[in-house]
Amino acid sequence: MYEYKFIKVPLKKGWNIKTGDTFEECKNTIQEEVKNGWRLKQVIVPVNENTGIAPYQASYCYQIIFEKEIK
Repeated sequence: MYEYKFIKVPLKKGWNIKTGDTFEECKNTIQEEVKNGWRLKQVIVPVNENTGIAPYQASYCYQIIFEKEIK
């Protein structure tokens, strides 16, 4: 049996944000959770449910899914 953990990483927006800043936060989150015994399962970009627009047009976050076996 497995346990799952979901972490939302909001997209960074604004004048001071550089291309790749949100991706760097995702990488840091993944590396930190792996140190805590979690295994990366999947990264998704959900559809904006308020607008129904496809993720690549109106992304608002990344959802990082981790998995750990329950012993």
